[in-house]
Amino acid sequence: MHASTILTISLSLISAALGAVTPRAAPSKVKIHGISLLGSGCPAGTADVQLDATGTLFEATFSTYEVGTGPGTKATDWRKNCKLTMNMEFDSGFQFSILHTEMKGFRQIPAGATGECKNVFSFTGVSGSASHTLRLPGPSTGNFNLKTDPSIESWSPCGGQTAILNMNTQCSINPTTLPALIAVDSISGKLTVKFAVSWRHC
Repeated sequence: MHASTILTISLSLISAALGAVTPRAAPSKVKIHGISLLGSGCPAGTADVQLDATGTLFEATFSTYEVGTGPGTKATDWRKNCKLTMNMEFDSGFQFSILHTEMKGFRQIPAGATGECKNVFSFTGVSGSASHTLRLPGPSTGNFNLKTDPSIESWSPCGGQTAILNMNTQCSINPTTLPALIAVDSISGKLTVKFAVSWRHC
């Protein structure tokens, strides 16, 4: 059974001026220049990424991001992941943190089994990460909604105009002997700048 999974990324921007410095306005230019995908859920040739003209909205669709367990399955079916790496550009003098994400999907989990989906966020060159996990105990069938409020401690690096944001999505089911399913059809994300709040001043 196929269902759609949507991961909506709201890059809400937090204000925090250093010392007595007056908070600055949000940068006028924020764009995603490129997205790459790597993982068992998105091997080469099985994922399609569309980026809009503004560079602030992307959608990735998958044909093999499906977790399955039970008779006839093998170890490579029991866990899938896809790491999305986004190269972002913005005005110098700012850094940002992710405050909220949302992942919607479908599961078919029998009694005695538990599914799990996890999102991990980090910036290349910065130590630390933020993660959120949703357990899906059986018996349950239908849609689920993983809402994340990670309050990331690691901010994007200061001193430049680019940052590489890594998002690792993964789903698994245990035990692997019972027939169960988690299907991922698409992941989409939108980068928004809310001018009512400022980015953190470096």
